[in-house]
Amino acid sequence: MVLIVTSSGEINTENQNMKIEYEITSGSVNSFTSDTNTTSLIINITTPEDGSLKAILPRNIIDSIYNKDNDIFYILIDGEEIDFEETITKDFRTLEIPYTKGSQLVEIIGTSSIDNLETIDTDLALATMIST
Repeated sequence: MVLIVTSSGEINTENQNMKIEYEITSGSVNSFTSDTNTTSLIINITTPEDGSLKAILPRNIIDSIYNKDNDIFYILIDGEEIDFEETITKDFRTLEIPYTKGSQLVEIIGTSSIDNLETIDTDLALATMIST
């Protein structure tokens, strides 16, 4: 399945529309990418001061499940594991991720994720879905 992803996090398929909704308190989100080796979603950010990123992640984009139960995500900022807050619903996992000034890469590691998600420019990205 081919997905079209806008820089605002919208993902459109033939059958459904999905969106990675986010709020960032200070700074901006530049791009979304994925790494199939680590089943992770990588968010490139610009952060002129301390702040937080709230990401509302549809489970069909990225999830963390073990034996049919919710499992924890691992969150890295610039390679360092950090603590975060999470709210879990049937369809979404909402993460509140604090960051410090100068942070650039937020990596959300789960058990299943979008394959080959890559922001091509500020308006468009292509991806395919996988589950592991």
